[in-house]
Parts: sequence; C-alpha cells; structure tokens
Amino acid sequence: MNGDYMKASLVGVAAAVLMSVLAGSPVSAQVADASAQVVSKSQLIVGKRYYISVDTLNVRSSNSTTANNVIGKLSKNDVVEVYDVLNEATPLVQVKIIKSTTVSPYISSDFFVSKDYLSERELTLPTSRYFVVQNIATEKTRIYERCTATPGCAHKMVMETDMVVGRPEEGDGQDDNAYKTWVGHSRISEWVKFYQDGKAFYPRWYTPGQNIKDIPDPVTDSMSLYMGARKWLRKNEQGKTSNYGAFGWYAAKLTPAGENGGVNYQWIHGTMGWGKDGSKPIEITRMKMINFFSNPGSHGCTRLENQAVAYMRHLLGPGTDIYRVYAREASREAAPFSRYRDSQRPLPWEWMLLTNGAAQSNGLTADAATIRAQGISAVPGVNLIERGVYQVDRYPTVMPLNYSKSAASGLSGDRYEIDKNLKKGQGSNFRGYFLVDEGRFVSYSHPNYNATGGAIRVGGMADFMDSVPALLQAGAGNYYPPAIIK
Repeated sequence: MNGDYMKASLVGVAAAVLMSVLAGSPVSAQVADASAQVVSKSQLIVGKRYYISVDTLNVRSSNSTTANNVIGKLSKNDVVEVYDVLNEATPLVQVKIIKSTTVSPYISSDFFVSKDYLSERELTLPTSRYFVVQNIATEKTRIYERCTATPGCAHKMVMETDMVVGRPEEGDGQDDNAYKTWVGHSRISEWVKFYQDGKAFYPRWYTPGQNIKDIPDPVTDSMSLYMGARKWLRKNEQGKTSNYGAFGWYAAKLTPAGENGGVNYQWIHGTMGWGKDGSKPIEITRMKMINFFSNPGSHGCTRLENQAVAYMRHLLGPGTDIYRVYAREASREAAPFSRYRDSQRPLPWEWMLLTNGAAQSNGLTADAATIRAQGISAVPGVNLIERGVYQVDRYPTVMPLNYSKSAASGLSGDRYEIDKNLKKGQGSNFRGYFLVDEGRFVSYSHPNYNATGGAIRVGGMADFMDSVPALLQAGAGNYYPPAIIK
C-alpha cells in the first residue's frame, strides 16, 4: 500500500529527521545478541560510539518509556554516540545517531534509547537460510534456499507465487511514478500479524477482540468477483470508503525503510479475502470495475495472496534478504529442469489462522505443526478463524516478454512498460537476465532511471544499487531466455 499512509505523525524536532517510522502499535526491542558485550550505565562514556546489539531498538523523543513517544527504530550494528547518560533512575540514555540503515544520521541529540542494547563492538550478522527475489517486471515472488556447498553454486527455488506491485496507472498528482515499486536490496525487519497503517486508512483484517463474524465473507462466496470484492469496501475511521483488510494476514516490514536511502516504506503483505479465495483477490486488483469505486491496487508495496504470505511468514525470519529487480527472465538449464525433478508436484502446507498474536510484531505463525507443537488450542468461532492446505509451487516457471498481453494482466513480463519503444526498433531498457532456476543473474543491472522516464527507482542497501552481490552473480555457461512474444 502507499507508504504515505504508513508514516505516523512524529513528535518534536525528531519528526523532521527520522526516516523509519512505526505505524500502528509500538514494537518492543527484541532479545539482544548473546555475544554482545552489554555495557552498564556506569561504564558508558559520553562522546564514545557504540553499536546497537538488538534486531530492532525503539528510538524515543523524550526521556520516558511510555508507548506514545516511540518515533522510530534502530537496527543491529547501527552506530550511536552517547550524548548524556542521564541519571540512574532511567534506563534510557541520550544519543546522537551516527550511522543507521533505518534512521538518517543527524547532529541533533534529541533521541533516547535503552542503555541495555549498546555494545562496544560490532556484531556478526547471521546469514539466513533463505532469500527472496521479487521480479517487478513479471510480478513474481520467489524464495530460494541459499547454496553454501561450494563457492558460486546455484541456489534452489523453494517457492514461486504471483504478486501485485505498485500500480503505474496513476500518480499522486505531482509524480506520475509515485506508486511504482522500487527495486533494490532490503531485509525483513519484522512481521506484523493483521497489520494496519498508522493512519488507520486501511482497517486491519482482524482486530483483537473483534467478533470473527464481522469479517466480510470470502470473495468467492458471491456470484461474481466484482460482487465479492464490493463486500470488502468499508468506511474507515475517517469516514471514507477504503478496502477492509487490505494488508491481509501478515505484513513484512523492510529495512532500510525510508525514501532517502531506503525502500520508500514499501512492505510485503497479504490482501483482502480469505484463504479459501486463493489468488482471486490478486486478480481483483486488475479489475477495472472495482477500481472505479476504490482502487485496491498497491501504492508501492508488493501484495501476495494470504496463504502465500502466511507461508512466507512461517519460512522467513527477520533479517531475511529481499532483492527486488526489474529483469527479463531466463534459465540456466533447458526445460524440463532436472534439478527440480522432485519438485514438480506442489508441497502441501497445512495452516491454521488463529486470532492469537493479532496486531503483534512477529505474531503467531499460521503453521499448523508449530501451533500444535506449542500446545495452542484452536477452537472454531473462538480463536480459529480459518484452516486449510496451501499447495506450494516449487517448480520454476520462466516468464517471457509477451507484448500480446496487457501490462496490467500480470503476463506481459514488462509491468511498467519500460520497452514501449522496442516495437519501433529502439534498443531495450532491460539489462541482463534473471536465471529463475538458479536465483542468480547474468550481466544484470537495474534499468536506467532516466531512460525509463523515472519508472525504475533504486533504493535500499548499497550492495545492490550499482552492482550485483556476489551470491547473485551467475557463473559462465549457456542460458535459455524465452523468445519475445509480439
């Protein structure tokens, strides 16, 4: 959804400078790295710099631990300089932010953080088992299991699913490209179960304490998708019509977050509808009729069906790398893929959607096996909302450039039409290929901002701005791009 709806109103001088903003309920700091050398308050030195030793640390606008002064978050290995240790009665210290992936450095000393998560040394960040590649051009999300057996080995795809990206049909009145999804490298900072934007423009899919019967019926229970989607149009707290439950079951917030050096607050999340609806709510975003009343298309976030995003929540923890690209697709091996011989059938994943953990950071997964292992009771009509089995697609499908399909169909391979002039004999704006079966790239770089009329914008971490990280670089050898369909 639109990053603008996610920026909560900030407090004091810090409002102008924080680039990472909490939307919805404030999030407590997670458990600090056990290897961190925690420094007591008496040992802190004013003017000395320290590393953050926790995945997510609240930044406050005042010397108070109340919830309403949380104005942003720091991440592990961000650097702060102690400005004032304050008195022993408070667990907070006043700091200057020197370096951060989530908050812009600023000379002001108006920020306060807990002294319990300051370390004298930089911490080693663990490498997650999986990483994600989201191809904005083809509107595909794919999860890969990282190969570490030998240097430069090919990765293995373990999930493929459709998504909807930021819609290009309209801008914000000043910028025609305002709602397009940015490319670049980010990481999952946290998952929020039943997320709601800070301004409550889009109501939660489920609110703690809500009667489950108040949730709109599945869209596929109606005579048409149009009629089913209309049930999900509700009045929000501002009295305006919006899409109820637009963020779906789970939302992955990404870091770095902001528009200056970040990913423009463009999260990964689910959508309206129930699990039984499958991908139909995704198809609805492409319907002109429902868009006439209230456009459910994304304002920059990448949206998946609820079962798919729930599986991602089960599989991917905070710290997982997210790579967003705009690429033509190809494969290293000619189909059928021998490496995926055992993956041609979908993997059945049993899920149970419970009210437990609603509106919480990293709230309870929907994985049925995990829920049973934790001894959590699932009672229909009380805390069990829905249950089912999701068929996980584990076999790569290479998407061609198909100019016989409309850009909004999800089948053209060029969602933002960066090669409109290709038919006129002009050169392509695509650079290189994404090898779907390996999770790696051949001669890839992001399409040029100016050449695409500002359609492709790059944000996030520096390692994927003007170069490709080593783990994503394909080795030498043949590859097979599908023919362009005109």
